[in-house]
Amino acid sequence: MTINPHIIGLIDRCERLWAAEAEVVRTYWDSPIRNEDTDRLWLMRQMYKELLDGALPSLLWAHGNIDGVGGLDSRAEFLEELDVLREEFIHYMGFAGIYEALSGQVPSAEALRGLGAWPENDTLQALRARHRRDHGDLGLRAQRFTEGGYCTLYSEGMKLAGRGGIDRMIAAACEVVFNDEFGHMLRGIGDLHGSVGDLSDADWALLGELVEEQLVNRVVMRNAQFSAPVAPERLAAIQNGACDPLPFDYQRAFGQPRT
Repeated sequence: MTINPHIIGLIDRCERLWAAEAEVVRTYWDSPIRNEDTDRLWLMRQMYKELLDGALPSLLWAHGNIDGVGGLDSRAEFLEELDVLREEFIHYMGFAGIYEALSGQVPSAEALRGLGAWPENDTLQALRARHRRDHGDLGLRAQRFTEGGYCTLYSEGMKLAGRGGIDRMIAAACEVVFNDEFGHMLRGIGDLHGSVGDLSDADWALLGELVEEQLVNRVVMRNAQFSAPVAPERLAAIQNGACDPLPFDYQRAFGQPRT
């Protein structure tokens, strides 16, 4: 099987921005700004993302589409969304367990709406909504492709496994999420791979622009989530490609190396 060059080109546009997001997380783990309060803050925000940005949309979609379930395709689509809902809630539970170890209790979902939200994440969600509104299916495909940011939070979190205490718990939670989120990303790539003939060269060019804009905003979102461990000058530089690319795992995604 030959990997479509449009998909390779899209991935090439992402690799430095994935690396930028990874640098943000990696910098935080040993940053002098890190303490129990900043750990509670990023965990609260991650709980928000997993529960309210992740599980809740799938729950609402399932509620809104239950009446249409009947044929084989609709059953498969509904089950896939339920699988996403289950995975996202398990991710929430993992980070909630760490937060509970730090604080003794976890806020309710109602409280989390106010406590876990932050402006940079709101900006990212608004951007994705605008892309979906203005560009329809292409906007949705861009969102699916950028979901999880190539799992950089989780791959960097897994590297804490050799440490003790809270870091050990973070590593364990991130390992669970990593495997699921990589699968979510592969579904987005698989959707593109299966629809190669439906997209024109202009569509691919626009899709690349949408994906890149979303990933740039992900870097800003992630830095804010972790109390800004990367200084503004460096943050601006890595948003513009000043870091080595994070190579994509073509073998895992396509069963073959890049061609």
